[in-house]
Amino acid sequence: MLNTIALLLPVFLLLVGVEWYISYRRGDERYTAGNTAMNMTIGAMDQIGALFYFVLLYLVLEYVYAHFRLFTLGNNWYQWVLAYVVVDFLSYWYHRFSHEINILWAGHVTHHSSSLFNFSNGFRTSLFQGLNRILFWALLPVFGFSPVILVIILKISGVYDFFLHTQYIPKLGFLEKILITPSQHRVHHGKNELYLDKNYGSTFVIWDKLFGTFQEETEPVVYGITSPYVDNNPWVAINYHYVYLWRTMQTIPGWWGKLRLLLMSPAWQPPSIQKNNPPVAENELPVGTYFRRYAWFQVAGCTAGVITVLAVQDFLSLGELLCCMGVLVFFMVSSTKFLNNNVTAGFEKRESARLIFAVLLLLVALLGFANHYLWVLLTFLVFSLVLVLVAPPEADVLSSVK
Repeated sequence: MLNTIALLLPVFLLLVGVEWYISYRRGDERYTAGNTAMNMTIGAMDQIGALFYFVLLYLVLEYVYAHFRLFTLGNNWYQWVLAYVVVDFLSYWYHRFSHEINILWAGHVTHHSSSLFNFSNGFRTSLFQGLNRILFWALLPVFGFSPVILVIILKISGVYDFFLHTQYIPKLGFLEKILITPSQHRVHHGKNELYLDKNYGSTFVIWDKLFGTFQEETEPVVYGITSPYVDNNPWVAINYHYVYLWRTMQTIPGWWGKLRLLLMSPAWQPPSIQKNNPPVAENELPVGTYFRRYAWFQVAGCTAGVITVLAVQDFLSLGELLCCMGVLVFFMVSSTKFLNNNVTAGFEKRESARLIFAVLLLLVALLGFANHYLWVLLTFLVFSLVLVLVAPPEADVLSSVK
């Protein structure tokens, strides 16, 4: 199934490119280089994490199905239809709880922390969110649903969700009464007072209408989260609320108070405690044009590398897989920070050091592994190192280019 995802990702990236071009032609600034790189990097982390947490999900579903199912459903078309409806119902409640319970919000906030809204937001999912879902989906095999069918449906639902992240598709008439549409999902991503905690549905709108959380798009949407946050570091985007919870727990006496914080709403604050949001990166030195182009070369190359890893995973040993994933994510993160001007003086020297370290790491890995893909990755990193070392003297001059 992950090979299928590897085939779909280039299609999604093409749609991102088309939408970005439309935004550029219209001059509506719905895309920026830094934000798009953030979304792609966070998405790469999630897809790499999915190599493991989907295996864990399947093992949990199989165990529950084998030991706790109350009855067995026939392997026929109506199990697929019923399973999709039930998965969608459970998705509504998982999604709603992810907005209402701190520890779940910590895994979901990453998806909401962008102040822009476009197709690339469909990539922006924390790998912790995938782990959080496992306990919810483990309920379904109890009622006889096949683990294989459930995993496939979750993948299909995820593909549908990607197409909801756009501002260019208007309201869709009668479909608004049946399906979750881009208009309804725009509402969900809004931080307007009117739109907060609305439209949790994944595919069908009935659950929001049934449980009182439906809101039509009636005013321009302001995207992002209500907490103070600067979106310029993928690690901060993923760990933002976890750091807040950890730091706040240190100020709360007793285990009950700490546990209460984890289970309360994100809007709740402990008595007499000011909300202590974790610091975000404060570096804000605009990166010169040469290194911005270099950063895009890195992001594009590493994205291609992640897709390749997903496609050829069955031919890689665990060691090779971990080595490739670590290197790819490492350089996507650093390049994303370049594109968001999140650097300090002398960043090009630190990039050289990172590249030299990664090249030496791969050379050591090649002593134990003989996979051709590692040679391709090594060649890419050596070429990147050359680009950094031969940068013209003016390349590290800070510019105002965005």
